[in-house]
Amino acid sequence: MGAASPYTAGVEPAVLETGAGPVRVACAMSVPRLSWMDHQFCWAQGLIPYGIAPMRYEGAFWNQCLTRVLETLIEEDGDASKPPLVILTLDYDSIFTRDAVPRMLTYMMASDFDIVAAVQSKRRSGEPLFTMLNEDGTRATDVRRDHFIYHNIVQTYTAHFGFTMIRAASLKKMPHPWFVGHPGADGKWGDDRIDDDINFWNVAKDAGLKCGVCTRVAIGHAEVHFKWPGQSMEAILQHPTDYWEGGGAPPANAWR
Repeated sequence: MGAASPYTAGVEPAVLETGAGPVRVACAMSVPRLSWMDHQFCWAQGLIPYGIAPMRYEGAFWNQCLTRVLETLIEEDGDASKPPLVILTLDYDSIFTRDAVPRMLTYMMASDFDIVAAVQSKRRSGEPLFTMLNEDGTRATDVRRDHFIYHNIVQTYTAHFGFTMIRAASLKKMPHPWFVGHPGADGKWGDDRIDDDINFWNVAKDAGLKCGVCTRVAIGHAEVHFKWPGQSMEAILQHPTDYWEGGGAPPANAWR
């Protein structure tokens, strides 16, 4: 990988007006060589009208790529006379609406949160891509729906980077490394491992940052499914993992 500067040189953050005053917004992305076209059109429709241009780093190592773009942005953010900088991170499989940026920026700037992510679901499962803690520090497994309705932003322990806003001033408080994986106690990558992205949230918490999810902004997660004709010629969706783990066979209720 080369330096991140070729992909950020000459690109200035956009200046957007909020109820809390003007804010500069930059977009950081870690991308592979090929991408989802649906996402490409999403960011074109959701960023260009606001003057925001994605600053990307391409490579096989997601953690290193995103780190180097973020580092470049905060290193260049040294003029105190300019409006505060907020960095929006996007994943190459994020699907979002045209008004997602100003809506989430409005809620974030009206809060004291340092990092705010949109609501997003995991691939394959229906679980949300964030975790919350109980008062005793254990992971919350059951949160009332009212809690998400009554609060514009709910505090979380971990989240994602599919559509996440980070105050640059807060990011500067986090020591390196931000994204680094740790194997489990046996040295293997089992259930007790710490993935690269989870390490970021651990570092943020240790640095005293306040992280959350904006309940007023939800985004989609692009994912491939196989569509089979069913017994009545209705469409049946099958996840690729189920196909391969099933020995390369269609669903049991597919047309025979």
